[in-house]
Amino acid sequence: MGGMAEDGERILILVVDKDDDLGVKTGVRGPVVGKEANLEAAVKLALADPEDPDSNAVFAAIKIYDELVDKYGGRVEMATVTGSPKEGLEADMEVFNQLRKVLERFPADRCVFVSDGVTDATVTPIIASQIPIASIRRVTVRQSQSVEQSWILLGKYLRLGLSDPRYARFLVGVPGILVAITGILYYFGIFQPAIIILGLGLLFIMWGFRIDMAISRAFSGLGRLAQMPAINQLRLFASLTAVATFLVALYVGSVTVIEQLSKLSIGEAARDLGYILSLMPLVIGAFLTGSIDLVAVSILVLVISNMLYYLFTRHPRFWRTIQAGVVAIWLWALLKRAGILLEAGPAVSAGDPAVQLFLITGVMGVVTLGVTFALTRTLMKLYGRYFRKVREGSQ
Repeated sequence: MGGMAEDGERILILVVDKDDDLGVKTGVRGPVVGKEANLEAAVKLALADPEDPDSNAVFAAIKIYDELVDKYGGRVEMATVTGSPKEGLEADMEVFNQLRKVLERFPADRCVFVSDGVTDATVTPIIASQIPIASIRRVTVRQSQSVEQSWILLGKYLRLGLSDPRYARFLVGVPGILVAITGILYYFGIFQPAIIILGLGLLFIMWGFRIDMAISRAFSGLGRLAQMPAINQLRLFASLTAVATFLVALYVGSVTVIEQLSKLSIGEAARDLGYILSLMPLVIGAFLTGSIDLVAVSILVLVISNMLYYLFTRHPRFWRTIQAGVVAIWLWALLKRAGILLEAGPAVSAGDPAVQLFLITGVMGVVTLGVTFALTRTLMKLYGRYFRKVREGSQ
């Protein structure tokens, strides 16, 4: 390590315990600064868990500290910073904050990072953002290669998998689910190996594509739904109802078309493009008459929910929503009449009552829309103050 520091530069010997084994197992809170404090902390950790590699990293840092003190004197300091047992972002932020505190107490110019080799990839960028890294020393505990030592190491990881909740759910929980499902299938006499294989495949798909996380987020979203304002809940439920009604409308319209076509003896005529095109008015008319009522209901549900929402939130779009509702009712009546005419076929004449009703619906709809637009504009002027607050805030 000769030539590590230039004249006057300060060196920090740094150990990072990202999962905070030091705090969890000994109660020592980071950051730990100074040789004596680190020696005491490492002894406590070694006594609490002799197999923990973090204590070896601290002892190695003390050895490096002694070597550098002999050469650079008081320009060398050592420190151990800790993260969080939850790891992830919380641990990274804790390491970052503790490192800042250490550098405030000892403003080093560069550091020697002593690592157990496990967290280098995630911790090194955090350290490098605060202080240049002059060297990285990895501490590896030498293990015996005998079969006996291998079994001891295997037993250690098995105990970890049984006791740590992060690993127990996969090592014990998932096999337990499979065993329970197998027992239930045997009990009811429907056990088949294919069912178990299917279950394993579904589990692998869920883990591989993170479907379990998506389901968890969906349930958390339902939890937040209960905390939404009542008017927002009403609007959301109305939207879901409208979507469901619209899908049912598509289904009913399709069934109506199939029923109408089943009454015709198409047969070989299905190959005739001209004949198929001649059936299009019948198909469109049957679909309209079968689905338009439910489509209108779904639209009106949305319109009414939005009217209530804009009324209670004092939003000026309330008036446009009224106009949209009147348009929706007019279009429902007009399309309903159009569907009846199309379904009746070419036999309909200009003097037919269905044609007259269609024309009357169109004319009355235009008149009604004109009256509605004029009335809403008048009401906007009369009750504009009620909605002025929201309008000003939105500009």
